[in-house]
Amino acid sequence: MQNDTKAAGIAGLILLAHGSRDALWRQPIEAVLGAVRQTRPHGLAACAYLEACAPDLPTAARGLVEAGATRITVLPLFLGTGKHAREDIPKLVQEIRHTHPQVAVELEPAVGEHPRVTALLAELALAAMEPSGSS
Repeated sequence: MQNDTKAAGIAGLILLAHGSRDALWRQPIEAVLGAVRQTRPHGLAACAYLEACAPDLPTAARGLVEAGATRITVLPLFLGTGKHAREDIPKLVQEIRHTHPQVAVELEPAVGEHPRVTALLAELALAAMEPSGSS
């Protein structure tokens, strides 16, 4: 019965990125969060970073749980599945599950593996090949 409650509960989303000390680096990540919040203004969503800036993943998860989330989806905003996506992130997600056993925590694949993302990147690459300003 507890699993049914978790599945039907309040959803939270964490957009997880690598992180950088450069504040400008965060702007695209936070723009995604802004678009999510604009589309779902009453939803629970946050950014988190693996290193170099805050909040980290456990802190973001704790904030969502404190706000009432009973389900959290972690969406890695990574282009590929390197060591962080294969090893580090799943380990952090397991720690969150252990810390918050009452919350269902799901880990999505890195966004770069999604066919829509690769199609968009290909579209941008093709557009970059076009001569600019030529008639």
